[in-house]
Amino acid sequence: MEACRKERMLERSPLEETGYVLYDDLVARLRDRFPGIPMARLEQIVLSENDAITGGRLHVVPAEVEAGADEMLQRESRRWSDATEVA
Repeated sequence: MEACRKERMLERSPLEETGYVLYDDLVARLRDRFPGIPMARLEQIVLSENDAITGGRLHVVPAEVEAGADEMLQRESRRWSDATEVA
């Protein structure tokens, strides 16, 4: 089994050449194929495989993440500048 897993890992394409799927769609397909596996375990396996392939780094995020992060960083930036002005 370990040899099969290593062989699969060697065949993987660079992330730039890899297609992407929606997480919910992936989980739904796997749930349909493996109904006896508890959902928590299924999601644990998906996350583990994702980490193995990506090194745990985010490569694709919703566009709204940037807007939300920008808003939070603006607030935090004001706090930092206010703290340094007191000195």
